[in-house]
Amino acid sequence: MGQGILALVSSIGCASAGSLQSLADAMHIPHLFIQRSTARTPRSSCGLQRSNRIDDYTLSVRPQVYLNDVILRVVTEYAWQKFIVFYDNNYDIRGIQEFLDRVSQQGMDVALQKVENNINKMITGLFAAMRIEELNRYRDTLRRAILVMSPATAKAFITEVRFIQMWRLIL
Repeated sequence: MGQGILALVSSIGCASAGSLQSLADAMHIPHLFIQRSTARTPRSSCGLQRSNRIDDYTLSVRPQVYLNDVILRVVTEYAWQKFIVFYDNNYDIRGIQEFLDRVSQQGMDVALQKVENNINKMITGLFAAMRIEELNRYRDTLRRAILVMSPATAKAFITEVRFIQMWRLIL
């Protein structure tokens, strides 16, 4: 350890990451790659070429997200043709753009609804202008919902929806 390179740590864009990966693999230098993204997403779409060889020396700290595939699998498994995706400020909706493109190509009807900080006001505003027939149709869609939000917002959202549902049963 007195001479030479112990390891590479890089936080660079996708263009240079592949070159550093090749260098690290060729010289048997451990390479810790921290992906950088300017789109406010924690992970970029920068996919490094993975090999099944033993001499793969690059470790990606923020591996590529497979959220698009996971959501598509759920929607396909349950055979949903119409559903809604609720998301909050903490999630950049561009992260599931590939999923949205794929479901629209398959003829599925997907609605996007941003969840605001005041969840009660958002839900009330969402339903205030609807007639009873529309509410009944929309209720079926709400049973097929995907929440893409922080755990705290998801908990508050579910609590609020359950509270509103209880009041509707009473009235």
